[in-house]
Amino acid sequence: MLKDGEIESFRSSLDANHDWPCHFPFKFIVPKDQSDNLLGLFADDPVRANESSNGRFIAYTMEMYVHSCDEVIAIYQRVTRIPGVISL
Repeated sequence: MLKDGEIESFRSSLDANHDWPCHFPFKFIVPKDQSDNLLGLFADDPVRANESSNGRFIAYTMEMYVHSCDEVIAIYQRVTRIPGVISL
């Protein structure tokens, strides 16, 4: 979970690099047994998956249409609750 100072820094970076609304790329790596939890957050969005060579992890890439940096931050905060997830 991001701390307040980190959130403000992330928000500033997002606003400096994106014009809202826009399509925003999300990339996550999750243990295979947690993939359903992650996909549940992105049910209506196209998702590309790439399984690791040992089959224990899956890398997901998805692009969502978002309206603001706050929407991006909210998504990252929900995803961080999934055990073992790595946000890229």
